[in-house]
Amino acid sequence: MKRPASRLLLGLCVLALAVGCRGRFGSESRTLTLAVRADVTGVFPNPPVANEAYSIHINRSIFEGLVAFDRRLALGPALAEYWENPDETTTIFVLRKGLRFSDGRPVTGQDVVASLLAPRAHRWITRDYLQAIESARVLDDRRLEIKTRTPYHILPFKLPFGFVLPADLIDQDPVPAVGTGPYRLERWTPGKELRLAHNPFYRGDPPHFSRVRFAIEPSAPARIAMVERGEALLADSLGPQDTERLAPAPGLRLITRPSIRILFLGFRVDEPPFSDPRIREAVDLALDRPELIRRALGGRPEAANQLVPRAVVGFNPQIPEARLDRQRARTLLAQAGFPQGFAIRLDGPHNRYINDREILAEVARQLQEVGIQVTVNALDKRDFFALQGTRDCKFFLLGWACESGEAGDALDALVHSPSGAILGSMNSFGIVDVELDRLIDAANGTASRAERTAYLQAALARVGELRPLLPLVVQSEAFLVSRRLRWDPPVNLALDVANMAEE
Repeated sequence: MKRPASRLLLGLCVLALAVGCRGRFGSESRTLTLAVRADVTGVFPNPPVANEAYSIHINRSIFEGLVAFDRRLALGPALAEYWENPDETTTIFVLRKGLRFSDGRPVTGQDVVASLLAPRAHRWITRDYLQAIESARVLDDRRLEIKTRTPYHILPFKLPFGFVLPADLIDQDPVPAVGTGPYRLERWTPGKELRLAHNPFYRGDPPHFSRVRFAIEPSAPARIAMVERGEALLADSLGPQDTERLAPAPGLRLITRPSIRILFLGFRVDEPPFSDPRIREAVDLALDRPELIRRALGGRPEAANQLVPRAVVGFNPQIPEARLDRQRARTLLAQAGFPQGFAIRLDGPHNRYINDREILAEVARQLQEVGIQVTVNALDKRDFFALQGTRDCKFFLLGWACESGEAGDALDALVHSPSGAILGSMNSFGIVDVELDRLIDAANGTASRAERTAYLQAALARVGELRPLLPLVVQSEAFLVSRRLRWDPPVNLALDVANMAEE
C-alpha cells in the first residue's frame, strides 16, 4: 500500500503537548543569535559528537533523513516524497526530484544507502536508531529498498536519525559537514560559538534568517542580559532561580514547559558495590524525590518512576511510584556488609541539564542520611560523556529523551546487552539480563503495534526490578525569548532554527 508521507501519522508519536503547525518564511539577510548554555559535543558524525539530544537537534539544521518529525513529532516527508510496504520487512522509498547537498552535488540513492549502512560499520552515534535494517539497495534513479531483519513497522520513525551524507565523504576522517538541511556549517569555534549559514541548495523555502549564531555563555544571568540588551533573541536552559523575575519584563516572554527527558542515576552493576542489588535498592529507598525537586529544582518538574514520561508510547502505568524508606535502606546496607555505609564518587555534567549541579549536590546530601558518603564530580558535558562510557564511572547522573516518541529508543540503546554494532551502544551500566533482552527483542520483532507497546511496558517494568538506573525527575525547560522572535517550540523543545522568524 502506498503511503503518502504527508498523511502518515501512525499515532506512536502523537504526544500530549500540542504546538503550532510548521511554517516557512522568506529569506532575508539577517543573523539570528541565540544565547546558549553549552556547546554541541561535535558536528555529526565525527567524534566527540555524543548521542545527546541537544547536539542532534542542532545537527538536524545541517543534515536530514528520508523523513522528518514536525513540531508535534508526527512524521512527514523530507528527502523521500513517499514510501510503500510491499511486505512486512520491506519498505520502498521514492526520493524527491532535484535534491542537492549543500556543496551543490546531486543526492543519489547510493548516497542514501551508504548513509544508512555507515552507522553500524563506523559505529556512529545513530546506530541504535537504525539497528533493525538488514539491507539497503538502490532500485533505480529515485527508488531505494530497505529491508529489516524482522517486521518493524516503526522503521519510518527511526529514519529521521538516518542523516544522509555524500557516499564518497563517509570514509574520510573527519567527515566533512555536507548535508541537505536548511543550513550549512559556516564555522565552529568549540566552547565559544557555532555559526550556520543558509544552504542555497536546500529543497524547501529558505529560512527567515540567512545566518544563525549559537553564542555559548555558561552564565544564566549573562544569557538573560544578552536578550534584555537585544544582543540575542533567545536564551536557553534557565533554572527556576533565573526565571522568577522575568515573567513581567516588557518585550520578553518566558516559555516554560515539561520536556520528554527523564533524569536518572545510573550504576555500574557489574562491579562492586552496585553489583549487589541490595545496594541499588538501598540507594533507591534513600532518595526523597519530592524533596529533591523542592530543594534543587524549585518545585517545578514532576518525579519520575520509570525511564520514560507519560507522553511516550510504552509508558507503563502499573509501575509503582518510588517510595522513601531510609530505615529499610540502612537495613539493606547492613545486610550487604556496609553497616556504616561506604564512600562513592558521583559523576555528572555541570552544563547539560537544568540545575544539574544542584541535583548532584542534593543527591549527595540525601544519601549521607543513610551513611553513603558521596563526592560529587561535576564535569563539562563533553568530559562527562567521555568518562561515562568507561568502567571508571560507577555512579552517575544522566538524562534521556525518546526522540521518536516511543520507549524503544531508550531500551535499545541503554539497557539491552551490548551486541556488537547493533544494540546496547550506550549500555554503560554493565547490565546483561536474558529476560530484559528477550522483551526488547520481542518488541522489535513484532508486527503488531499493540504487542510492541505491551513488550515495551514489560521491559520498563523489568528495568524497574533490576534497578540499573533510578529515575529521578521529568525535566522541565525554560527559555527567555524576545517578542521580536516568532517561535512555537516543538514537543521535544529542540531549537529548530529553521522555524524561527522575526516579528
